[in-house]
Amino acid sequence: MSNGFYTTKYLINNHTLFPFFAPFLHPKQAQKLWTDMEGARGPAIKMRSGVMASTVRPPEWLRFCPLCTLRDEQEFGEYYWHRLHQLPGVQVCPEHNVCLVNSQVRILTPKTRHEFVAAEQGIQLPKTLPLAVIQPHHKILLKIAQDAAWLLKQTISPSGLDVLLKRYHQLLTERELATSSGRVRVSQLLNEFCHFYSNNFLQSLQCEINAESQHNWLFRLIRSPKGSQHPLHHLLLMRFLKYSAESFFQFPNQFKSFGKGPWLCLNQAASHFHQPVIHNCEITYTQDHGKPIGTFHCSCGFIYCRTGPDKTQEDQFRITKVRAFGSVWEEKLKELWANSTVSLRGMARELGVDSTTVKLHAAALQLPFPRQGKRQTNRSNRMLVSSLEHQEGVPANTLENYRAEWLTARSENLTSRRTKLKNQFQRVYTWLRRNDRQWLESNLPPKQQINSPSLRVDWSNRDSELAEAARLSATSLYKQEGRPNQVTVAAIARELGQLALIQKHPDKLPLTSDVLANVVETRESFALRRIDWVVHCYREERVCPQRWQLIRRAGLRPELAKLESIHEAINSALESLKIL
Repeated sequence: MSNGFYTTKYLINNHTLFPFFAPFLHPKQAQKLWTDMEGARGPAIKMRSGVMASTVRPPEWLRFCPLCTLRDEQEFGEYYWHRLHQLPGVQVCPEHNVCLVNSQVRILTPKTRHEFVAAEQGIQLPKTLPLAVIQPHHKILLKIAQDAAWLLKQTISPSGLDVLLKRYHQLLTERELATSSGRVRVSQLLNEFCHFYSNNFLQSLQCEINAESQHNWLFRLIRSPKGSQHPLHHLLLMRFLKYSAESFFQFPNQFKSFGKGPWLCLNQAASHFHQPVIHNCEITYTQDHGKPIGTFHCSCGFIYCRTGPDKTQEDQFRITKVRAFGSVWEEKLKELWANSTVSLRGMARELGVDSTTVKLHAAALQLPFPRQGKRQTNRSNRMLVSSLEHQEGVPANTLENYRAEWLTARSENLTSRRTKLKNQFQRVYTWLRRNDRQWLESNLPPKQQINSPSLRVDWSNRDSELAEAARLSATSLYKQEGRPNQVTVAAIARELGQLALIQKHPDKLPLTSDVLANVVETRESFALRRIDWVVHCYREERVCPQRWQLIRRAGLRPELAKLESIHEAINSALESLKIL
């Protein structure tokens, strides 16, 4: 079909909802849908797009934006129906940020579903112009409308449901709602998703979630795809993950935990050190946290691992563990080992390891111990000189000179203690300590006697003070704003900065122990306080939750929720919230 400018392709892309549904379909399914729209298979279109099977139904009435309608009349001389305004989930005009208004034309009734009604006939403008959207969640509604408007202007080729799933998993991993191996923490995801979108809001979009079902639409989106889902579900998940439709579809199809190769060789002994020469990277995952582990194999034989994913540019220079050093590194070790002018620490610096690693690998390579060569360490030289001095004796004149110099220093600094003299006359002190220690000890200032203060404690007075402080601390903890924290002995003791004292000496603090026993919370009383707090939160939000939502938000374990007192408190809380 072609009539000048209005080709079939132009009409489908610019005047139908195909661009809204196509990105979320399998490529073959999208191609068949296009073929149906080109041909005469009109009834098959709704089946092919998944509209018939979806719980998200189209609007009951054709809708319009009053401000768009006024602009259309000024620009074109007449009204017209905007396809964006007819999309499920679009309740706001993204251009003017006002609520859409129902027209007088009902959709999908036996009388009008095959009837063409001009906008001039179906639109009746309100007497007063609408104000900007002010209802709850208006920001999210505006963002959904903006996403839908962006999709309608695109001609995105469907990349496949598997690609969408990989993008979701990567974004969930960034939020720590999934492991790098792809295991989604579904309970945590459901909890945060239902906290981000209220149940009333999801119901208004026909996207409510059955939390007790493992096959609700949210879980189907993040598991291996078995069929397409309504675009509105995808847009809600994208916005929860802090992505617009535009930024989501610009996300790379394949995320690599360690970037794109080639990768750097980190063998400090190789001539290509810090050069991108590694083309082989094997990725496995840790069993505990599911983090990726990259194993990099270089042609020089150096193999190293790094726990990822890489988050900064500097991470590419990081080694978690060396699997093998390789022949190039070992030859460099042999060369340095045979060079008597290079110290053990010098070898470690050149090879990029510590001294212990050098010695272990030298032993494994059966290199000679001790190292051959003329070089001796400073410590060896000192030991040799000291030995010769003791064997041959110290010249008397040298000894007398050092003694006289030390006695002069003592006489000129009568009030100085040992440490000050040692630091002030370090050369003389060191020589005498090595060669005449007994004489030096007898000519040092006397050691300072440190009188230990009395360690007697008035436990009775301390006990009464701590008891009063514990009572005040407990009162303060109970009155803390925000989510309640359990008032325990440890919590009170930490608040007072006396945790060790209270834990180690309860026998010496009877008054404090009695106070603590009376003010601490049991699990049951703490649960009741959490229920009261959750009820207060829901009242402020003007939300009437379901039973499972209240239990989840209060953090009640199943065995705790079954207790009679807790069960009755939950029932009373739900009844009190129904009147909102």
